Amino acid sequence: MIPSVRICLIDDESLCRDALRIFLETGCPEAVIIGEAGSLARAVSMLQQIQPDLLLLDVDLGDGTGFDLLNRFPQPSFRVIFTTAHDEFALRAFRYSAVDYLLKPVDPEELVAAVRRVLIPGDAPARQRQLQQLSHNASTRTFDRITLNTGSGLLFIQTAEIMRLEAQGNYSFVFLENGERHLAAQSLATFEEMLPAPPFFRAHQSHIVNTRFVRKLAKDDGDSLWMTDKAVIPLARRRKEAFLEMMG
Repeated sequence: MIPSVRICLIDDESLCRDALRIFLETGCPEAVIIGEAGSLARAVSMLQQIQPDLLLLDVDLGDGTGFDLLNRFPQPSFRVIFTTAHDEFALRAFRYSAVDYLLKPVDPEELVAAVRRVLIPGDAPARQRQLQQLSHNASTRTFDRITLNTGSGLLFIQTAEIMRLEAQGNYSFVFLENGERHLAAQSLATFEEMLPAPPFFRAHQSHIVNTRFVRKLAKDDGDSLWMTDKAVIPLARRRKEAFLEMMG
């Protein structure tokens, strides 16, 4: 028997809710839609009465945002997939928090795949902290915390703790100030787009460094950066001028 997912659709545009409902009814028999709301106020009232497994939640609700809704439920029992237009701030917040999101217009296959990921058992406290981090990023409009999606779960760290990153195919090794190394399910290009520059700098095709931890620019056998953890990172010739400008 296929397990079901009880879903609430929250979007201030009725046509968007209609599209989500049709996509789920035709392509995802596991989905059971138990409620809909077109505003923040209506969504809060609805969620005080019913307990869904999943929200398909729009960022812009007219009388508030999806982030505002999360702040009303600091320890939610439900999971969340955001839907959004090309809002650069929202996209950055989702990426920093490793939260699922779908870009509008929503692709039916991506929607079904995202909903089915909800069926995979996970660590509920970690998911709650993930959403709390998202709310922090959205409310403070700062990106000083990041979630790493590792093979063993979600890791919550301060961006200032990251010493350097190294490409590993479509994944990345993340080296922390305390000596830990973690394999994250995000590419180096994704991290380059997310992390602030300065202090982060793409020194080489396979390396990003936090310039706070660069001890020396060495010129022996090509330019290289000596890190405080004694790692030696190659500095691509075409990136040298930009590095020197960043270092002042």
